Amino acid sequence: MIAALILGSYALLLALLGPRLLTRAWPSERLPRLSVVMLQVMTCSFLTAAATAGLALGLTLVDTLSRVDPQIDRCADQLPINDDSPVGPFLGWFGLVAAAALLLRVGFCMTATFFSAWRTRRKHIAILRILARADDELGVLVLEHDEPGCYCLPGRPGTIVITSSALTRLSPPQLGAVLAHERAHLTGRHHFAVAFAHAIHRTAPRIRLLALVEQETRRLVEFIADDAAVRRSGAAALVSALAVLSGGNAPGFALGIGIDRRPAASSRVTRLSPHRKVGRRGLALGALGSALLIIIPLVLALVSVATVIHGCPPDKDGDASSTSAAVETPFSRTSP
Repeated sequence: MIAALILGSYALLLALLGPRLLTRAWPSERLPRLSVVMLQVMTCSFLTAAATAGLALGLTLVDTLSRVDPQIDRCADQLPINDDSPVGPFLGWFGLVAAAALLLRVGFCMTATFFSAWRTRRKHIAILRILARADDELGVLVLEHDEPGCYCLPGRPGTIVITSSALTRLSPPQLGAVLAHERAHLTGRHHFAVAFAHAIHRTAPRIRLLALVEQETRRLVEFIADDAAVRRSGAAALVSALAVLSGGNAPGFALGIGIDRRPAASSRVTRLSPHRKVGRRGLALGALGSALLIIIPLVLALVSVATVIHGCPPDKDGDASSTSAAVETPFSRTSP
């Protein structure tokens, strides 16, 4: 019971304070790669704590499950909520049903998201084989279109699609920066991180933490690819290429370069200006935070298991009945 309360409180605090810490205290723009890892770990930590809290409730408050092990049954008997009250079994079954529903929902959303993305990309590639032409020198598919645009389709192998208008408008350095950006998406398998964040958000759309994780993941993978393009062609080439491709839009299921029409997306350009880098201390703090997000729910679960293994306080009712039985036995054997 105590373990369920602690795990539930941890999940609640993470859901409430996580978005505030991410938006105000953590320099995600300067540590995009580490930030993506921390976001994925944070969602896993939240789901693990929530599901484990439900399982702990069911294990201690459902009489059938607590009797599976004598130690668990002994711990469950110490809870005052179990004393001839229907509240205990109700909470226990509620925790079990909630944990099972959460796990099933996560599994369904994961399967549906990845399968839907794979099927949509497969159909799109089939259409591109008819409409686009291959450029073996650049290793891309060229689509005849008046709008400048470029995007990549993950898979085996990955495919980069660029419009004919983009090819005519981009200079060689700009084109190199654009292709380096898209290849960074493919080699980094960024579509897995985006799909995972989207699937977790679908699991509980009303939780702001999960919505923020998906939004930040989509933004940060673009920063990671931008950094790869800057290393390849320089910041000036990438910024000018972004200006050329600002009117183009990639399909929703693809990862594409360009400036979104929303004003907030201009941060991709302003971020490329010289800024103070995060030193080793920042990296160490980020790694420590990610490790703590993994360790805390596991430690809480292990502590609750250790409590059961080492035993709970003695059952006063059980001890009293055994004592009275021991006292009565000698007299029952005494002959009149």
